[in-house]
Amino acid sequence: MNTVRTTMNKICMYTPSADGGMAQYAWELLNALAAHPRGGGGDCFELVSGRDLQEQFKSDKYPVHAILPPLRHRSEFSSRLGWIASRLGHYPYREWAFLRWLRKRPDIGGVHFQERTPWLATSMFRRVRAMGKKVFYTVHNVLPHNYPAGVPRATVDGWTRKSCLLCDGLFVHTEALAAQLSQFLGEPHPPIQVVPHGVWTVRDTSGVPSVAERLTWKRLLFFGAIRRNKGLDLLLRAMEQLPGYRLTIAGEPLERQYFQDEVLPQINRLRAAGVEIDLQDHFTPDGEVAGLFARHGAVVLPYTQEFVAQSGVIFMALAHEIPVVASEAGGMRDLFGQYKVGETFKESSAAGLADAIRALHGAATDSVRLIEEIRLAKRRFSWGAAASATIAGYALAHEGRKEAAGDCPAETNPAL
Repeated sequence: MNTVRTTMNKICMYTPSADGGMAQYAWELLNALAAHPRGGGGDCFELVSGRDLQEQFKSDKYPVHAILPPLRHRSEFSSRLGWIASRLGHYPYREWAFLRWLRKRPDIGGVHFQERTPWLATSMFRRVRAMGKKVFYTVHNVLPHNYPAGVPRATVDGWTRKSCLLCDGLFVHTEALAAQLSQFLGEPHPPIQVVPHGVWTVRDTSGVPSVAERLTWKRLLFFGAIRRNKGLDLLLRAMEQLPGYRLTIAGEPLERQYFQDEVLPQINRLRAAGVEIDLQDHFTPDGEVAGLFARHGAVVLPYTQEFVAQSGVIFMALAHEIPVVASEAGGMRDLFGQYKVGETFKESSAAGLADAIRALHGAATDSVRLIEEIRLAKRRFSWGAAASATIAGYALAHEGRKEAAGDCPAETNPAL
C-alpha cells in the first residue's frame, strides 16, 4: 500500500507566480522530486499556483492546482494609487483562497512555500501550523532587494525573522546564504538546508551556433530584472572601453528612479557615441528566452557586493551553453571556483569588467575547453541533486535526522 496515502502525508509546494523564474523553479524541482528514487512519485507532491499558470509550467508528473487569483500588472492601471490599492487587496485574498483550499486537504502533511507575502507570512504560517501541517520555506534572499517605501527596515526584517522562526525547515541556495540566514535569525532557529540551484531545462537547442562562432559576434547580453545591485550602470561604463562590442539589455526596471536617473542617461550617451545598444525594458516572455540567448556570445552579470543570493540568470546561461562574465558577488564565487564557465572580475570598476570581457573573447580559440567546463557545471548542478538535498532537508526538520529510509517523503521525512 502507498505509504503516503496511509499516513496522509503529501507535500504541497506553494508558488503563486504563473510565469518567469519562480514558476520554472517550482516546475523543475517538482519534476525532479517526483522522479527521485526516494521521492515516492508524483503522489507525494502537489503544486498550488495562480489561475494564469503558463502551460509550459504544468506537468503530468504531479497534481497541479491553478487556483490562486492572478496578480494584475502595473500596466493595467491608469494610476499608481489604483495599482497600490489592487496590490493591498490581492495578497490577503490570495492567502485566504489558499487556506480555504488547504483546509479541505487533510492528506497534505506539509506546505513548502517558495514565495511569501512579507507582512502576511507570520499569520499564514501560523494558520498552516494550526492545521497540524509542517511549514517549509525556501529563503531565496535573506534581505529584500529593496525595502517598501514608508515601512521601517526594522519592521520588514522583523516580518522575515518571525515568519522564518515559525518554519519546521528552511532552504537556501548557497552556503553563504545559510550563514547569513543563521546569523540573521540567531539561535535557536529551524534547520537550514542548502539546496543548490539547478540548471534550467532547455527543451530545444537545435540550430544554435557554436560558442566559438557566437564569441566572434561580440554581442553581450544583460538579462533579468534591473535593480541597482545588478550593476547595469557599471556595465554601461565598461562599454565606453569596448569599441566594436554590442549590448542587449533585456529586463524589467524594478527600481524606476535608478533606471531613469542613471541607466537611461548612460544609454543615451553611448548611443550618441555610436555604441549599439538594444534596450528591451520589459519582462521577456518565456517563449522568447531561448532565441534571445542564442543571438548572443556572452552573458554579463556585473552584480555588486550587495547581491548575496544565487543568480538564476547564470543557470539560464549554463542551460543555453553560453559563457558568462561575472563579478564574484553572491553564490557566483563558489560556482566559478569549481568551474571556469567564463571570466570573473574582482574589482567593482568599469576597467576590471572591460578587461574580463576582452579576456573571454580573446580565449575564443579555446572554446572546446570552455564548453567542457560549462557541461561539467551543468551535470554538477542538476535538479536531481537539488531534489536529493530537498528530501534531506525534510528529514533534517525531524529531530535533526539527516537521512531516513523509505520510498516516499513521508518515510524519508518522518516529520511529515
